[in-house]
Amino acid sequence: MEENMGSGVFYSRVQEKLDSLSKKERETAEYMAAHQGQLIYASITELAELVGTSEATVTRVCGKLGYRGFQALKVSVARELVTPQEKIHEDLQPDAPAEAIIEKIFSSAIETLVMTQRAMDATAVKRSINALCSARRIVVLGNGNSGSIAMDAQHKLLRVGLDAHAYTDDHLQMIAVSSLTAEDVVLAISHSGSSRNAADAARLARERGATVISITNNGISPVSKLANIRLYTYSQETRYRTYAISSRMAELTIIDTLYTGVALKMGEQAIDNFEALEKALIVKKY
Repeated sequence: MEENMGSGVFYSRVQEKLDSLSKKERETAEYMAAHQGQLIYASITELAELVGTSEATVTRVCGKLGYRGFQALKVSVARELVTPQEKIHEDLQPDAPAEAIIEKIFSSAIETLVMTQRAMDATAVKRSINALCSARRIVVLGNGNSGSIAMDAQHKLLRVGLDAHAYTDDHLQMIAVSSLTAEDVVLAISHSGSSRNAADAARLARERGATVISITNNGISPVSKLANIRLYTYSQETRYRTYAISSRMAELTIIDTLYTGVALKMGEQAIDNFEALEKALIVKKY
């Protein structure tokens, strides 16, 4: 259903620039203007498929409308659609009692975990576990909010004795993947799947022959398109935040699933690593 939003800065920009756009660019801009509520949920790949164009065309349109990129455009549109308070949480009011906040946030996290569990592809999980166990080297990628998830993955994989390193800096990510081979694995984490840094590094890793595993929210995205193995979270985040909350729980649980599967597959080797780790860390506790 179309959302004919004929006002606002974004709509005005589209109307001003229409005559200067090519046919495909015009179709893309008109679609975005007519579906602003849907737009803020979509990845650049999904939007391109809906319009029947390319990601490059969407990016060009964003630039011609005066935005640095698709994500910047989405944030700008979201600001026009909602009040400042809704950017914190659309279902909670400023005077919401603690009980209501607890109920909403915990219920959202539980729902996300249940939906993700039901949708998990056991074959993809098995392939991921096998790839990680046989990898010479594992590079974990995560920027911004996904950086903490990447660090958690590094921590767990190191505990079982795998050579895993997390990189949250875009330059270091490219440096790290540039020396990979077909014996290596990249674990790329991006809730939106639209992180340019993760996509650039994943693309180079594929060119080097490495196996790429992606963890993104459900849907087609630049990062998931580049992956050999795709793992998805399913979360109903509130519409207008530029970062994910409940999806982080699902991402961490997927990491725990992979970690447990790897440990079970490694068997005695994993147990030996656990015991060596306990001895090494015992001096760090009173």
